[in-house]
Amino acid sequence: MQGIIFDFDDTLVETTIYFDQAKEKFAAKMKELGFPIPEALDTLNKFDIRNVLNCGGFLKECFPKALVETYEYYCSLHNLKACRTTAAWLEQLGWKVFDAPVVLIDGAEKVVKELARDYRLFLATKGEPETQVKRLKATGLAQYFEKVYVVPDKTPVEYKRIAAENRLEPAQSWVVGNSMKGDINPGLKVGFNCIHVYHRHTWDFEEEPPVGDFVSVQSLEEIPDIIKNGEK
Repeated sequence: MQGIIFDFDDTLVETTIYFDQAKEKFAAKMKELGFPIPEALDTLNKFDIRNVLNCGGFLKECFPKALVETYEYYCSLHNLKACRTTAAWLEQLGWKVFDAPVVLIDGAEKVVKELARDYRLFLATKGEPETQVKRLKATGLAQYFEKVYVVPDKTPVEYKRIAAENRLEPAQSWVVGNSMKGDINPGLKVGFNCIHVYHRHTWDFEEEPPVGDFVSVQSLEEIPDIIKNGEK
């Protein structure tokens, strides 16, 4: 059977932009304290990635924890005592990312609604179930998806499970997302047709060389024609 598996964050809704806004405020605080900005942002990214890997997935506490860890690291490096108030402010800055408004990417509702008329749609997203389900409901798109999968990470094993549970034939089905690491490559490894949706705010952790051929688009609105033409 045929189906389409959509990614959620930075494919259908804006996400990384809110992390970037928090990083800008973090950078301003680091500058105020006399710490090196580019280096501090790079260190923050490394701590954030380490936390994701150590937690076994994209848990909410990873980013707030990384902000505080980076601040404390530079305090130690400069022989300064970390301020509890500053650490608490940075942690709260990280948590506020998850309270940001849920904003649909241009064309998301139109494309999902159109495709749902002719195809079985599924959503596969990383993160914590309670958070992601709440955000999905806020978009009004939940009604178009047959099933929603919220997983710690997206791997070939997860895509195989989704295909098996829903009797999808990968060669006749599609994976749509903005992440090479979490969408395109694991989808390709299972045999899905894949569409990479460009997003200028994609986290660099999500980038890696492709393992096969895929279709690349600049806009979600290009997708329906690609899928329909792919059937011919």
